[in-house]
Amino acid sequence: MKKVNIKHHIFVFLALLFFLFAACYVHWQSFHYPYIGVGLEHEEDKWRVSRIEPGGKAEELGIILGDELVALDGKSLKSRSAAMIADLNQVRTFTFLHQGQEVSGKIDSQDRYKQYFAIGVELLLVGIGCFAYFRKPESHLIRKFFTLNMVLAWIILTIYSTELLLSNVFLAACSIWISYLLLELFVQLIFTISPVVHKLFATSRVMLACFTLYTLSMILRGQIPGWIRDVVLVQLLLSIGVILVVGRVHWKRLDRTRQNYLLILITGIFISFLPFLFLYAIPDLLALRYLLAPEYGLIGLVPFSATMMYILIKQRMADMRLYIPRIYIHTLFIAGVFVVYLCATAFGWSPLVFISFILVYTGGYQWALKWAHHKIHGRQEWLEKEKLKLSIQLTEKQNNRELMVAFAEMIQDVINVDGLCIMWSDGHHRLAYCTGVYQGTEEVLQAEDGSEDRLQQRYSFSKVLRIAEGDYVCLGQKSNHTSISAEELQFLEKVTRDVSQLLRNAQVLSDLQQHYRSSTENLKTDYVLLEAHQSERIQTSYFLHDHILQNLIFLSRDLEELHESSVVHRPKVKLWLQCVYDSQREIRLLCDQLHPHIVDKTDLKEAVQWLIRSMRDRAELDIKFQYKLSPDLVLPTIVKTNVFRIIRELINNTVKHAHATTLTLDIWTFRNVLHVRVEDDGTGFDVAELGRHNKGQHHFGLVSIHHQVAYLGGDLDIHSEIGAGVSVHIGVPLLMEAHDHVG
Repeated sequence: MKKVNIKHHIFVFLALLFFLFAACYVHWQSFHYPYIGVGLEHEEDKWRVSRIEPGGKAEELGIILGDELVALDGKSLKSRSAAMIADLNQVRTFTFLHQGQEVSGKIDSQDRYKQYFAIGVELLLVGIGCFAYFRKPESHLIRKFFTLNMVLAWIILTIYSTELLLSNVFLAACSIWISYLLLELFVQLIFTISPVVHKLFATSRVMLACFTLYTLSMILRGQIPGWIRDVVLVQLLLSIGVILVVGRVHWKRLDRTRQNYLLILITGIFISFLPFLFLYAIPDLLALRYLLAPEYGLIGLVPFSATMMYILIKQRMADMRLYIPRIYIHTLFIAGVFVVYLCATAFGWSPLVFISFILVYTGGYQWALKWAHHKIHGRQEWLEKEKLKLSIQLTEKQNNRELMVAFAEMIQDVINVDGLCIMWSDGHHRLAYCTGVYQGTEEVLQAEDGSEDRLQQRYSFSKVLRIAEGDYVCLGQKSNHTSISAEELQFLEKVTRDVSQLLRNAQVLSDLQQHYRSSTENLKTDYVLLEAHQSERIQTSYFLHDHILQNLIFLSRDLEELHESSVVHRPKVKLWLQCVYDSQREIRLLCDQLHPHIVDKTDLKEAVQWLIRSMRDRAELDIKFQYKLSPDLVLPTIVKTNVFRIIRELINNTVKHAHATTLTLDIWTFRNVLHVRVEDDGTGFDVAELGRHNKGQHHFGLVSIHHQVAYLGGDLDIHSEIGAGVSVHIGVPLLMEAHDHVG
């Protein structure tokens, strides 16, 4: 849904252009002319200070009521009119007579640093708004968020400005509307807006527009009542209070996704506006001296904006209950230090008592952080352990393969034959390694279940040595066409016994490790399964919210406009139909992901063929499929469904990550074990990396496949090298034990 009405783009570009010109003008003024921050009275041909504004140069220099202004720009006041003196606009330097001494002020480096800081904050706010808009310009919520960000940027621009008239106009207007925009965005993000709420918002807009016009008229007259600022501050406090109360009341009625949104939103508001509310707004309303100037208190607008962008753009959050505690801990620590400071000031604590409180509080803060860190990283540690387990198993199999290769090369060097084959079963599936003229017959030999004589007759081996039940070393003809001597045969038998013992020992060690892991993890099985189900539900919720729900919201907004205007536009109808078609397609996709219904209607072969056809429509990948199961074989439903899901995941991995051109899929049975092998010619990866902490490679899919195969009582083997593609082989028993079923 990327088609956007051109009027939205025009609005955005005009807003940015207007802000750019205004910012250039305001900052140019602020770099040249200081904010003096006084009110003057003309009496007995002298201009005396009658009012001192907070944050001005006069307050910084220690000017007090009754001090006399004696010069502007290095010249006496006689050269200026009364209106110019009272206005104090565009003045570079000024001089007051303070307690019998002349005190002068002008723009200094600190003022310039303030302007640079303001420019940086403005760029961040505008940049966040633009990034969000151009990522999702079709979203109504994103456009609201862009408007909110522009209002925040105007507030920062004007609150640091020394150009008074223009700044006062825009600061007043933006301050009046910020609470409404915040509340509206909260309601639209968390709830479905009813017609009654629509009417309430419309009434609020009318009232705020009247209040804004009245305030601007008073500013233009030069008369700004103090109660206007109080009303704006109370309005902000009430809007934040409404968000907290409404969110708490409706918490249990919200789904998990919206609960996550609400948690992030409230946390962002709490952290961002906490300094401004407690250090400026509340003391100012109570007629107390504020502890932090508003221009510093409003710095929290940047993290608030970033938090909102995270909610609206990313929308792929894990359960935020894991992360919110740490944010709360930081916030409570900052608030607690502030409370301790106020108590020390109010009750006259000695420095020793104050430091003791801070040390104890910091110790509790560090303990709480460790607890939150452990909770946050619990799942990540679990994933790393699973990757390590998978890496150990794959390394064991790789060692067995390399031992077979070394065994074959040693025989080839001692006995000059035209080829040989080693057949070995590790208890789950059979491995075959062939050299010389027998290369390429591994797949056929893996399915063989015959005796030495049958193998020798069928494949023209000169000698077949039995290692164990079903395991053989098969030699081809000698290159000089002579028979294998007694000494060579004796050497072969000795080496075969030694290598067989090494392979058996490796397999016993692997089985013991697997048994130990199973015995230590039995108590965690229910929790892991519960987590897996919960993760699947969360993923489904995100899919519904990010795709289908967004389309329905888009439709509802436009249909509301249609209901109000009664005007039908054909391009919009076409867009609505496309939205419906997209939703239908995404619902089908979600249904297939939750449960592949094709598996219920047909056998595994036809289901995989359907999957291959759908994959060919999505990606340019040549898929070669060989299905060697007997038509009379009926797979258990749980095996068929999970094997289909595994195959789908493996093919999806190839399409997404491997950059492959060819994929080979083979399915066969051997000794009541269903075998599936998926090979591609893609980029491959280092299997040893699975067990290492690598933030860039998570391998969630492989860990998931490993768990599915293990749950079915099967075995997974992955062979891959960088640049040499990937070969994944799974074996699933068809005669599962009683505990290997889904309850």
